[in-house]
Amino acid sequence: MSLKKLYFGADYYPEHWKEENWEKHADLMRGANINVVRLAEFAWSKIESQEGKFDFSWLDEAIDILIRKGIKVVLGTPTAAPPKWMMDKHPDIYNVDEYGNIRGFGSRRHYCYNSEIFQQFTRKIVIEIAEHYKNNPNIVAWQIDNEFGGLCYCDNCLKAFKRWLKKRYGTVKRMNEEWGTVFWSQTYNNWDEAILPGYTVCDSGTPYAHNPGLLLDYRRFNSDSCIAYQKLQVDIIRKIAPAQPVTHNMMGMFNEIDYYKLGEDLDFVSLDNYPNNQWGKAHYDSPGLSADVMRGIKKQNFWVMEQQSGPCGWNFFGDTPKPGQLRLWTYQQIAHGADAIVYFRWRACLFGIEQYWYGILDHDGIPRRRYLEIQQTGQELQRLSECLVGLKVFSQVAIVRSYDCEWSNIIQSHNKNFQYDKIIGQYHRALTENHISTDIVNSLDDLSSYKFVILPAHILMTEEIKKHLMDYVTAGGNLLITYRSGAREWNNQMTTKVLPGLLKELAGVEVEEFDSLNHGRTVKVMMKNELIEGYASVWCDILKTDGAEILATYAQDYFSGMPAITVNNLGNGKVYYVGSDLDQKFITHMVGNFTREGGVNPLLPEPVSNVEVMKRIMGGKEYLFILNHGEEEVSIPIDGFELISNTQLKGMLILKPYDVAIVK
Repeated sequence: MSLKKLYFGADYYPEHWKEENWEKHADLMRGANINVVRLAEFAWSKIESQEGKFDFSWLDEAIDILIRKGIKVVLGTPTAAPPKWMMDKHPDIYNVDEYGNIRGFGSRRHYCYNSEIFQQFTRKIVIEIAEHYKNNPNIVAWQIDNEFGGLCYCDNCLKAFKRWLKKRYGTVKRMNEEWGTVFWSQTYNNWDEAILPGYTVCDSGTPYAHNPGLLLDYRRFNSDSCIAYQKLQVDIIRKIAPAQPVTHNMMGMFNEIDYYKLGEDLDFVSLDNYPNNQWGKAHYDSPGLSADVMRGIKKQNFWVMEQQSGPCGWNFFGDTPKPGQLRLWTYQQIAHGADAIVYFRWRACLFGIEQYWYGILDHDGIPRRRYLEIQQTGQELQRLSECLVGLKVFSQVAIVRSYDCEWSNIIQSHNKNFQYDKIIGQYHRALTENHISTDIVNSLDDLSSYKFVILPAHILMTEEIKKHLMDYVTAGGNLLITYRSGAREWNNQMTTKVLPGLLKELAGVEVEEFDSLNHGRTVKVMMKNELIEGYASVWCDILKTDGAEILATYAQDYFSGMPAITVNNLGNGKVYYVGSDLDQKFITHMVGNFTREGGVNPLLPEPVSNVEVMKRIMGGKEYLFILNHGEEEVSIPIDGFELISNTQLKGMLILKPYDVAIVK
């Protein structure tokens, strides 16, 4: 979606408030420089209170008030909240968990993607709402449903899974071969015998244990089911209202759905960003990683459809954002490629599970500190809008994230402390701390523009991916491969090749054996020719070089002195192999050294603690976004024109705690 100005808004629920509040709300929104709201994504029972009886009058009135105040609308399809009358008539719509329990009414997204009757109701409501608003020029975009996710094990899914398997494999014989069902006498004789991987007698430390091939295919099937359900809605809107773009609000590092594929049917993707809530407080790099994931889905800028605007939680609160943090978090997303910011929510709700999820306004509706901070941010962005919208993020480094590999690593995680997303997060944070911006890419995405690529725990491999990586390296690229890469075929069977399997030739090493570190064990790792050491606490690949140079060795246990980190010259490029997990300090130091050797230029010459830097470019113009996430004032030597303060820098930038600068 090509924008001429930056949209700045809030998620608004007029159905939660008496009508006499709506105009006052709209006036306060304009006072905060809000120019867009998202509406109606949970309003199915308000729009269709009884089957076939549709009422848009209340929504029309709310939209008319907003339009009169100069506020545009993102309209949500309300399918995330099927009404009670529907569920009572058709209980087979409900989602079922791995134990066979129905996930009943009382929350949201209580449906199965594969329920044919629910798909029929979805078609009806989407057709009605699209027909009603197709000619409204103030609808700037549609949001499909809300935060897709959830696994289901119902009879609808079982039928759909059998169809999916038949299409994928053609014959039961091939499916048996791909899964290796000869193990434990699990061979299937026909499609009717196929199962969903629900609860079994073996728990293996998880709620259920199954054939890894079946589990991986179920994950792929579940993702494809969601994608098909979204496409059902997208196709309707594209047919009825082709001029209005379509999006969906995704959740950063969420891993139940292949976001690369989910994004294919969308005009642009959106992110829900909550750095600090009842479930956890993120390191400052985590929201940047989530943004980079969004930007990588379609290789274009994105929207933030839900941006935290207050303390939030369901049963209890996370920390209250400190003065300056809402503004800082907003600029962080813009620095990473956001062309629109929509805060969740406009006003804290008086009822329901999200009573504690505060918005720009508290329950009493009185504008206070957070409102004033967002008002200030809106004023700044309104002035800078034409400079910021459409700017492209400049990255010399990419991290490969594969959903197939992530699912395989979840199914059998090697070690109880192993987490695929944590490895990605560690390397992303290392790059951020070295002031190097990062793209997140898929396994076969074009890598030619990157000087350095990181391939973390890419456990599933194919000949096609191997050739892709080989072409990148021999042409001059630099590749870093981590432990637990190349150990499996794409069907989730273990490879018979010497580890790291298809990556062995690139890495120039063999994994002679490995050690999964348990019970609090750690192993020291020492860099050669450097006074720096790190510690592995999850995994150690014990390496034998086959052309590679040794960069670091283990300094403990029976494999003391054996290679831990290596580099292999290949064609015009290099391949680094990191055989163990390592602490963050070591990874940050190592990544800084390796990227510099690979010709990557940091955005600042020296690392500054708690400071994040991003570069965005357009038409030969370069803009550095410099963000201070720390509680101390920092001084940064730099020349240029600072856009927010509208001042010429004279060799030094001073940033207060939680402050931000944009330097041209």
